[in-house]
Amino acid sequence: MVLTKKEQIRKAAKKLFKENGYQDTSLRDISREAGVNVSSISYYFGTKEELYQELFPKSKEETVPDKKKQIRDAAIRLFALKGYSDVSIRDIGKEAGVNSAAISYYFGGKRELYADILEKGSNLLVDFVEKAADGTRSPTEVMEMYAHFFFRLMEDRPYILRIFSWEMIHPTDVFASIGKERFAMVLMVLRGALTEGMEEGCFRKDLKPTEVCISWAGMVVYYYLMNEIKKRFEVEEDISEESYMTQAYDVLMNGIRNKKSLS
Repeated sequence: MVLTKKEQIRKAAKKLFKENGYQDTSLRDISREAGVNVSSISYYFGTKEELYQELFPKSKEETVPDKKKQIRDAAIRLFALKGYSDVSIRDIGKEAGVNSAAISYYFGGKRELYADILEKGSNLLVDFVEKAADGTRSPTEVMEMYAHFFFRLMEDRPYILRIFSWEMIHPTDVFASIGKERFAMVLMVLRGALTEGMEEGCFRKDLKPTEVCISWAGMVVYYYLMNEIKKRFEVEEDISEESYMTQAYDVLMNGIRNKKSLS
């Protein structure tokens, strides 16, 4: 029995979705498997999502990801790994498994999508500032909170932290309009904690708070340059994010503590 073109597409799509999953199956994959062109799939079924929903109607809500989230997640990965300037709308569409029109529909363009990501990411900074500046924590506790804040970012939002690091090295005008003020708030809180600690005697009195804050931020960013540095020094040892951050924090705190107050 000879299958119609529509049946060929259905058979090929069902096979690939089951083998590879929704996310890792593209319309091009389906067209190649079915022996038809992509426009035929669009003609009979519309989008990849609509095709999937026709084949698996009961599981569509569990399996088909929200398209806007799908685009945002793909963009976060690419911006984190390549930086803003080296990522195109076409790259994001390919990574997300959608066409460029979908990105324009949900976000407007690359700049607006990046701004959306930075807005949500920098909201995390606001949360830290609000908790650290509520007046209930000692200077040492504020510094510890900042370290824990980065630990949590590394565990829960590693790509966001990497984007922040890119912005420290290659700042964009998009970030300047969104994140600059929020990072300034973080600096103000940390500088205030350091100054208070110096006055109370738990931190060295000869510290320069602004320089200490910048040094700490630099130590965090440095992690993402570490692989290149390791190559230069021919270091083969595997260094985890947690190990690096723990060592960096210990170095920082041992450097700023007033040793006399501990004796």
